[in-house]
Amino acid sequence: MSQDISEGLIAAGVARADVTPPVGIRSIGFAARGPLTALHDPLHATALAISDGSRKAAMVACDLLGLDADTVAEIRAEVHRRTGIAPEHLTVACTHTHYGPDPYRDRSAPDVVAYRANLIYTVAGAVEEAVSRLRSAYLGVGWGKSDIGVNRREKLPDGKVILGQNPGGPIDRAVGVLRVDGLDGTPIACVVNFQTHPVSQASRTDHISADYPGKMRDIVESLTGARCLFLQGACGDINAVKMEPCYEPARTLGTRLGCEVVRIWETVVAEPTQGLAVDSARVSLPGIRYGSEERARELVRSLEAEIETLTVQNAIDGRITWAKMRLQKAQNALDSWVTGKPLPPVETELQAWRLGDLGIATAPGEIFNQIGVAVKERSPTKHTFFVGYANDSIGYVPVPEAYPDGGYEVISACQVDPEAASILTEDCLRLLEGLAPR
Repeated sequence: MSQDISEGLIAAGVARADVTPPVGIRSIGFAARGPLTALHDPLHATALAISDGSRKAAMVACDLLGLDADTVAEIRAEVHRRTGIAPEHLTVACTHTHYGPDPYRDRSAPDVVAYRANLIYTVAGAVEEAVSRLRSAYLGVGWGKSDIGVNRREKLPDGKVILGQNPGGPIDRAVGVLRVDGLDGTPIACVVNFQTHPVSQASRTDHISADYPGKMRDIVESLTGARCLFLQGACGDINAVKMEPCYEPARTLGTRLGCEVVRIWETVVAEPTQGLAVDSARVSLPGIRYGSEERARELVRSLEAEIETLTVQNAIDGRITWAKMRLQKAQNALDSWVTGKPLPPVETELQAWRLGDLGIATAPGEIFNQIGVAVKERSPTKHTFFVGYANDSIGYVPVPEAYPDGGYEVISACQVDPEAASILTEDCLRLLEGLAPR
């Protein structure tokens, strides 16, 4: 049961559950692959519950690529039933590992259906356990830097943008650490906010793995004694600097990041903290139309040819399905240009937290790092974490200047037009401002 809760202080509790899928389930990440054939390291969901005595909230960090809004809604409903935490006061964030299952897209696969159903109750159980462990806590925030990521939008001499390495491109190297201690100094939780795609084992790897965030977590927990939550940041255009088809890149990059986190942890002074507030807002983002009718029509023709080639080659179903999804999106854009009818907006959720002088803004997709930096720099709170892959999965949100250059993030995996970046930025800041102490 909850214990040692002092009036006027934040109370915190942490718990963890195993969310490792069965071997053989369909993989996700890198657009289209086959099943996961082996287990390398387990996947977890780590929950942090927070209370100020009058209200409760919780965040969960899941070793998954992403979750859709429907699955998050079911998790929130079950958490509310068990703990009383309001659905809008629960954040479900994903680390974005590319070596895990596809937990919601293929509802026809029995193993996916079973995994998703179990996931809802497993995550809810972790939150329930975290709530049962609430006790008064001191909080502190510290910052450092890590060089394990690199801007990935490499421009070739012919102007084409590929998924490569662009060392001179925009990059956010900031590592944020929230230290949570009991009143007696006993470590409770270490919350890490950093931004780099967990793709260090490259696209051919088909085993289950949390990638570098998992190794980072192991390092941090072994040296601090605190449970570690990894909150992935705005890494839509940031890849790991090492990508090889083996676990070694994940091991070394996770170790490097973990050592930086521990260094920060050891310099942070956790202090009495007051003030918990959480808010959320629905936003409407404009659907992508690819800039012009000509570009949309060209994309439709290209994808129709790609699907025909894949079919003749008897390609795996995942590749054909991925191409058909892109074709439907391009066809919708073309129809909008031809008919003059606007596309339906992409409806989704933004969320914000305040814990003392720490603000946390969350967004539901693969956000370009400049957007996260803008929110952090303009935030009204002393410290701000920006968290992507939270509460929904809407694909990439690039900055406007990326659209003319195209590339994977814009052409293949984006649902929104250039205006989405500013809408997301301003609405995150509006939420944070609304939570600032008066």
